[in-house]
Amino acid sequence: MTALERLCNLENPFLPPEETADLFVEAFRESVLTQREVHPFLREMDASRNFDPAAIASVADALSLPPLFVGTLKLHDFLSVAPEEVVLTLTSSGTSGQRTKLHFDASSLRRMETLSRNIFSALGFCSERAAHYLLFSYDRSEASDVGTSWSTEQKMACAPAASVHWLLRRDKNGAFAFDVEAAARLIVELAPDGPLRFLGFPAFMHRALTEAKRLRPGLALDPESFVIAGGGWKNHSGEPMRQRDFALFVEKSSGLPAEGVRDVFGMAEHGIPYGACPLGHHHVPACSRLAVVDPLTLQPLGFGREGLLLLLSPWNGAQPNQSILSTDVAVLGGNCPCGLPGSYIASVRRGGTRKHKGCAIAAQEILDRMARHPS
Repeated sequence: MTALERLCNLENPFLPPEETADLFVEAFRESVLTQREVHPFLREMDASRNFDPAAIASVADALSLPPLFVGTLKLHDFLSVAPEEVVLTLTSSGTSGQRTKLHFDASSLRRMETLSRNIFSALGFCSERAAHYLLFSYDRSEASDVGTSWSTEQKMACAPAASVHWLLRRDKNGAFAFDVEAAARLIVELAPDGPLRFLGFPAFMHRALTEAKRLRPGLALDPESFVIAGGGWKNHSGEPMRQRDFALFVEKSSGLPAEGVRDVFGMAEHGIPYGACPLGHHHVPACSRLAVVDPLTLQPLGFGREGLLLLLSPWNGAQPNQSILSTDVAVLGGNCPCGLPGSYIASVRRGGTRKHKGCAIAAQEILDRMARHPS
């Protein structure tokens, strides 16, 4: 088994980073060299920085690899395998706007599914008890290429399904819409019949729970219910909302303990899911390494300092996204009180002077449209 396969198949994805550093570096170097054979522009990038990818011997060396800017992947459809080898293509946007295409060949898709499943299991997202799934995301049957819908579906592997309900569906005009009353009624009707699992955009969950609480003031979810939110951290009015505030809102609205309200940070251009522990910290698994860097020098900054988020992972053989420089401004931390070793994302926010449109922004537009046209 190659270093890449061993890395992505780690049953415990949160081993101390020093224990997995050599494996990560070996897998990263091999993946980078393979991409350099395919794409001449990558070799030119290295040459312009006098960087030799064959000499990558440490995580620090890997962080020095000239990265691709996230915006570049929104403008160019990079592919490192023959088109017939692509088994899945996902996009980052549910409506119009800049789109990123994430391509998978069969081996890359298998690696992503395995590492995601192990990450969610290690974070306590999984249960053997069947649950009713309320999916606050674009209906997979109507948005088969939308990245958030695919990732929502992947999270359904965390528990058996008693029933499945997609809640963002196309209306008669072909646009995605959200029926808040129908969602609230589902919550009220299903709550007495075992655990519920909410997956998807928190703004829609917020609105549905607000309405469900109005319909059933004493609403109480099964304590084994679970929430996995992601993207668009605003309430239904469009006001910024911290993850902790959302967790407390869910607890107050439904009785579900805040520790059962988690979220996942990720971006289509990178692929790795960063799940939150009970304290709301998004932990970095062994299959990736993160750094915050100075936007001018790209030099890594230490814990507690704010900079642009740089994301590294070798998992994808179908595209050259091993090192991605994002427009997100983040702060990293370490020694989380939850007990998981390694670093975590302490805070993250969008940087830049304009929005880089993705699924979360497209989802917010649905809520904005509902506010303008309540009927």
